[in-house]
Amino acid sequence: MLVAELPLSLKNLAIENIAVSECSDPERLFEALPQCYFDHPNKTVCFRGIENRRLRHFRARFNRTAELILCHWPWRSFNPNELVELTPNIEKLSITGESLWTLKGDFPMLPYLRAINFTGTKLNFTSNSTFRELPALRQVNMRGNALVQVAPFEFSSDHVDIFLHGNPWNCTNDMIWLLEEQSGFFADKSTLVCKDWKYTGRPVLTAMEYKRNLREHCKNEELRNCTCRISYLRLSDSGRTFHPLITVNCTGKGFYQLPSYLPPNTTVLHVANNKISSVERLTTIDHYKKVQDIYLDNNKIVSIDILEDSAWLDNFRILSLRGNKISRIRVYSVEHALERNTHVGQLYLGGNPWRCGCRFATRMQSFLHKHESVVVDSRNITCYILDDEGNRSYHYMMTLTPNDVCRSTAHNKAAVYDVLSIVFASLILLIVIKLAYDYYIYRKYGKLPWLIMKMP
Repeated sequence: MLVAELPLSLKNLAIENIAVSECSDPERLFEALPQCYFDHPNKTVCFRGIENRRLRHFRARFNRTAELILCHWPWRSFNPNELVELTPNIEKLSITGESLWTLKGDFPMLPYLRAINFTGTKLNFTSNSTFRELPALRQVNMRGNALVQVAPFEFSSDHVDIFLHGNPWNCTNDMIWLLEEQSGFFADKSTLVCKDWKYTGRPVLTAMEYKRNLREHCKNEELRNCTCRISYLRLSDSGRTFHPLITVNCTGKGFYQLPSYLPPNTTVLHVANNKISSVERLTTIDHYKKVQDIYLDNNKIVSIDILEDSAWLDNFRILSLRGNKISRIRVYSVEHALERNTHVGQLYLGGNPWRCGCRFATRMQSFLHKHESVVVDSRNITCYILDDEGNRSYHYMMTLTPNDVCRSTAHNKAAVYDVLSIVFASLILLIVIKLAYDYYIYRKYGKLPWLIMKMP
């Protein structure tokens, strides 16, 4: 298990942030117009861009510039190609400004440029070839910008220190290559932190390590091209390790049964639009113990009775069974499970061929009314009634009345048989009591029953 907090690199603490002090000069900060200052030796500091007029008058000064600092850059983009003509001998470049979002192309051939510093901008993208044509480059500082993803950079120099701390990294993107990067160029990669909604506050390398492990688990032959993703990285109670919550999507992959293998910590499983006919594996395979949400829509399931009294039914969060072939369930079993289950959130039962038998329909209707907040599609659930000719008529189960389903027909005599059974049982009980009474009178008084005395 990976550690949550990784040590801050001492090398990172010593980074020279050359733009901050120059760009915070109070005497120059609040001037309204673009202005450039030529400091000795060969340093040029420009605020709010560069005017073409000033460029014409001071071209020689710009050409001698070795260190160019562009403070509060006012435009959305910056074109590195303009540096070839403006400052061909440049050695250090620094740019700040929240207006800057993009670079117009890669850096051109600048033989002396050895340090680049983008700080405090909205720069959100660089290509892998951005710095490729800079043979003297030794340092790239892009801390505190708006980068969400980074690709392996290509350099023509032997070694470049790259600093990326303080960007809002989107760890849903694929940056697994950072784990395998051995160049040592990315000096502070152990301090990078995710900022997207799914991984907020998690170290980038930690997130990528879990994603790499999941990728290997998802290659299992049993999963047949299913897709696997981390839906959340939950911090443990100790605050030092993470527990990934995994979602596996096997929708429409031709499964005839639930997969026998799932990656560890799988909590959500999508297996809709397959040919699954049984949910038995929910009760027999350990991989399903942590599966809280399962979507089984549009399969061929005919019964879920196997889940009765199972640990899975007592702990599930979402169970979707829409569009299957279920005609009846053991209502009492499901109801007891919902009463025991403190995690239950949603149950979907619509789109099944429910049979409107008198006893089942009344129990099911009572169940739906009682658990309407859990059975999300309860008002859309229909069942069918067969007439004397075998034709089906469909009714919304929530609005059924006893007269709709509890009629004495060739197809619905259960209630009549129940009444007859009670009558016959009562008569038998009365006969037994009468025999016991006559026997008692005969033994005590020697008197025979009245009916026997009248017999010839």
